[in-house]
Amino acid sequence: MKSSTAVVRPPLTRDETGTLLGHTMGLVAVTAAFFAVGAYLGRDLSYGWGWVFFIAAFACLFGLNVAAQRSEQVAITLLFAFGVLIGLATAPTISY
Repeated sequence: MKSSTAVVRPPLTRDETGTLLGHTMGLVAVTAAFFAVGAYLGRDLSYGWGWVFFIAAFACLFGLNVAAQRSEQVAITLLFAFGVLIGLATAPTISY
């Protein structure tokens, strides 16, 4: 019989919490910039393409969930791809 032990991590310090928040908000800001670029590039798309990009954006989110546990670089790339794709998906509506 196998025994499993759980690793208990000590709580984050105040400095570590601030650093983590800073990194997270930086990623949010860059993703928002990619959203804006996607919305600009897709301003002349038809509504059908908007749906295709919407589905592709959610596929990126599912991939991001898997990649987050394996590779940080792949996860960040998928996060930025999600930003562009969701921008492309909403571009026809914003343009209207």
